[in-house]
Amino acid sequence: MKALLVIDVQEKYLSFYDADLLSRIIARITAAKSDGDNVFYIRNIGIQGDSDSYAFAKNLLMVSDHIYEKRFPSAFTNDSFTKELRDLNATDLEIIGVDGNSCVKKTCLDAANAGYKVTLNLQCTAAMNEKLFAKTLKELSDAGIIIAIPDSTKGNFHEREHFQQQK
Repeated sequence: MKALLVIDVQEKYLSFYDADLLSRIIARITAAKSDGDNVFYIRNIGIQGDSDSYAFAKNLLMVSDHIYEKRFPSAFTNDSFTKELRDLNATDLEIIGVDGNSCVKKTCLDAANAGYKVTLNLQCTAAMNEKLFAKTLKELSDAGIIIAIPDSTKGNFHEREHFQQQK
């Protein structure tokens, strides 16, 4: 079973990224839902657990009740989330959201370590520090994570070609 993980697409973070990021994420959520994939939303609530200041982005398309909170970078620190993935027999995870150098990165690595086939969708992922993100992508690729650029929002991926040359 395939699942789309939407990481930290929250109002307080989006102003740091490309203005079109949210529309690309919404298009990907729409396509995943249309394909019958489960969509999971994970939001950071900070170490103190302050959910009021960590609202999802106002216009984020919500197509499921699979909503989880985390206090640490990886979504895999939430036991209820990991249990639901297991209960649904998830095998393939596509990960999108922010920040590519922190929460997205840590979630990708933990997912791969847990045995999932992991795809990082670059069209719907952003990082504040692009120079560091290039190194992050190499680290993720070395860990077996597929770094992909969709051919369209339909989810047809091709692996990022010439990755080694783009470092």
